[in-house]
Amino acid sequence: MNTDHNWSSLDNAALIFPAAAQKADTQVFRISCELYEKIDPVILQSALDQTIQIFHVYQSVLKRGFFWYYLESTDRKPVVHEENTQPCATLYRKNSKNLLFDVSYFKNRINLEVYHVLADGTGAVHFLRTLMTKYLSLHHQIDEPNLDFDASATQMSDDSFRKYYRGSSRKKQTRRAFACRLRGHKYPEDRLKIMTGLIKIQPLLDAAHRHHTTLTVFLAACLMNAISETVHERTKKRPIVLDIPVNLRSHFPSASARNFFSVLLIGYDYWHHDGTFEDVVKKISDDLRAGLSKEKLTQVIETYSAVEHNIFARITPLIIKDPALKVAYRYAARRKTAGFSNLGIVSMPQELESFIRSFDICYGSNQLQVCMCSFQDRLSISFSSPFVSSEIQRRFFRTLTSLGAEVEITASPTGDVKEGGPKHEVLRKM
Repeated sequence: MNTDHNWSSLDNAALIFPAAAQKADTQVFRISCELYEKIDPVILQSALDQTIQIFHVYQSVLKRGFFWYYLESTDRKPVVHEENTQPCATLYRKNSKNLLFDVSYFKNRINLEVYHVLADGTGAVHFLRTLMTKYLSLHHQIDEPNLDFDASATQMSDDSFRKYYRGSSRKKQTRRAFACRLRGHKYPEDRLKIMTGLIKIQPLLDAAHRHHTTLTVFLAACLMNAISETVHERTKKRPIVLDIPVNLRSHFPSASARNFFSVLLIGYDYWHHDGTFEDVVKKISDDLRAGLSKEKLTQVIETYSAVEHNIFARITPLIIKDPALKVAYRYAARRKTAGFSNLGIVSMPQELESFIRSFDICYGSNQLQVCMCSFQDRLSISFSSPFVSSEIQRRFFRTLTSLGAEVEITASPTGDVKEGGPKHEVLRKM
């Protein structure tokens, strides 16, 4: 990471986010923790004050330079508050000095929202786990247990793309066709509908094993089929493509609390193939296996890092780069149908597990986005969507209940959030 006392360059995955962000596509994700007890805001503030002393890189604002955006350290302190905005609302505003993350609460839920420039989901989970550990220890007056994440400030602020960049020649990228795009009436004022299913994970694991595949592949296939059953037949002349993030820390050792991920585009052509569930599972599994090879992931790092190291990109002013990056982002968006992200297992110290009901994650995007994570025996799957129709969500969750899984459906309201109003209501159990 380039650093000079109080500033640092953006990591390579973050370079496009400031140019691409807009009200309808905020690039903000929310990770929430639901407890069995009401939140004490005074203790939460104390826990946050302690946590930010560990994650120094999060105490930054985004600044606009002549050639690049950059992060600048700030004395501004994060302040917890009762939830008062729609989920994943804009955090970065030009010409302001806002922090790039926010901590809010409502009843028994604590929300961490992060602008993607600052960190990816894995980095943010480390922050939230630390915050929850400190909060629960203070609240219940117990000795603070150790977390399995013990990184130095330097390691947490590390730009791992730069660390693993070799500068080797890159293979020519295969040009991908445009994907099937979802259409429909959208909510006014760029509002999002967040619908979350909380599910006992074992029936889904059993179903995945019956199909000789992983839970991620199985649920991705369920989502693809739900989309296929919902869209018009003529739109399936183009493949249904899922944008699947990959945590590079699993393949390249890193303790960075910033961005260190890549994206795989996994598609299925329902127009030219039979569309059986088994065939969809096989296609997703084969493509994931190929995309997760060391060679492919190394190539991704080289591609991500090449922009920053390109001499023409380095000398081009930001006023020119911004529109170009925005066009590139929109062009890339035409190559995917929906996003599908599995954050994996969120673990907490055993002494604290009994106080926690669940974790969940959602993402602010102008396309359908599905995010999931698990805690103990519960899996949380959240759909964020700008579309009024919930047909894809309904078909997806119906598929899971047909396997014997009980699904508790909750949703955030899509109208104005008023002080003291509902922020997360249970709709039904399926």
